[in-house]
Amino acid sequence: VIDSYGRIGTRKGYVYTTTNSTAMGAGDGITAIYEYTKSDNTQVTLSAGTGKIFTGTTTLVDVTPGSYTITANNWKLVELNEHVYFFQRSHEPLVYAQSTGTVQKMSAHAGSSGTPPQANEALAAFGKLFVADFAADKHTVYWSDTLDGVKWSGGATGSIDLDTVWPAGHDEIVALAEHNNFLVIFGRRSVLIYQGADTPASMEIYDTIKGIGCIARDSVQNTGSDVIFLSERGVLSLARLIQEKSSPIRDISKNVRDDLMGLAARETGIIKSAYNSQEAFYLISFPYSATVYCFDMRGMIEDGSARATAWDSIEPLCFHTNRAGTLLMGHPAGISSYTGYEDNGASYEFQYFTNPMAFGNATTLKF
Repeated sequence: VIDSYGRIGTRKGYVYTTTNSTAMGAGDGITAIYEYTKSDNTQVTLSAGTGKIFTGTTTLVDVTPGSYTITANNWKLVELNEHVYFFQRSHEPLVYAQSTGTVQKMSAHAGSSGTPPQANEALAAFGKLFVADFAADKHTVYWSDTLDGVKWSGGATGSIDLDTVWPAGHDEIVALAEHNNFLVIFGRRSVLIYQGADTPASMEIYDTIKGIGCIARDSVQNTGSDVIFLSERGVLSLARLIQEKSSPIRDISKNVRDDLMGLAARETGIIKSAYNSQEAFYLISFPYSATVYCFDMRGMIEDGSARATAWDSIEPLCFHTNRAGTLLMGHPAGISSYTGYEDNGASYEFQYFTNPMAFGNATTLKF
C-alpha cells in the first residue's frame, strides 16, 4: 500500500472474526456482507454465501427463509427505512426488517404489494429503491414507493425504459449510483445521468457519456466526492469524466491498465470492490487470478492516475466497510477483519522494485 506519508508499505493482513461457521456447510464461502445499524445504535451483520443467508460474525446463524431456494451467490444488499433488501437476478428479493429481526421473502412482508422485482442491481436513494438488470429486461429501471421498498404497485412507483435514450445505440444496464443528487445509470458502453430523481416520474437527462460504461456491478464505489467504477478502459472516476468530457479521458488505473484489464478479460468469477476512507484506498479483486489491485486515493499523481499496488496472496470473496471504518472480508470459512500483519496467522511476502537512483553525484554509492 501507499501509507499516509506517501511511502510504499506493506498491507495489513486479516484475522477471522468467525469462529463458528458450521451453518455455512459446503460451498465457496461468504460472498456478500452488510452491517446494519438499528435505531438503538446496535449493529447486526448480514451476510450471504453457500446458498444461504446468515446473521452474526463470530457465529454464523442460518436465517434463510423456509422453502426458499437459492441457486446463485451474487447478492446485492441495500438499506432503506429500517429494512435491508437482498437482490439477485431470477430470485425473489429478500427483506430483513428491524421490527421483526428476521429475513423473509418480499411477498411475505405485511406491506408488500405488486410483483417483487427479480433484479440483479439495486440502489437505495432519493427515498426509494431503484432496481434494474433482469434476466429478460436489461434496459428498464423500476422504482418503489417512497420509503417503502416492498411496495411495487400504486403510490409513487414507476419505471423508465432506456432503449431509446442510450447515446451509443442499444445498451444494457449494469449498475446504478447516486452522486451529487444525480441518478447515475451505468450501461456497458455508456452512462446516463438524470436530475430530479427525487421525483423519478418527471426526472430529466442531465448528461450522457458515450463510449464509456461499467463492466462489473460491484466495481462501483461512492467515495463521497466521486464515484469509481471499472470500464473496458480501466478504473475510471465519474467526476473526472464529467469534468473532462470534452477532453482526452484519463483513468486512475492508467499506469497498470494493461495488466489490470488482462485480469478482467480472463475473469470468470465475480469482480468485487471496496472503498475505505480510513485506509484511503479503493480495492478491486479478480478471484480467478487471485489478485487484488489497491489504488491510493489520497491524491492523484501528475498524469491523473492513482498510485497502484497489487496483492497476490490474499483472496477475499467480498468486501464491506462497517460503521467503525473496519474493512470486512468474506472468505471460505467466514468473515474476517483487515487488521494486523499476518494472513490468518501466516506470514506473507512483501516486495517492490525501484528504478536506479543516481542521487546527482557520480561518486555516491548507488543501489
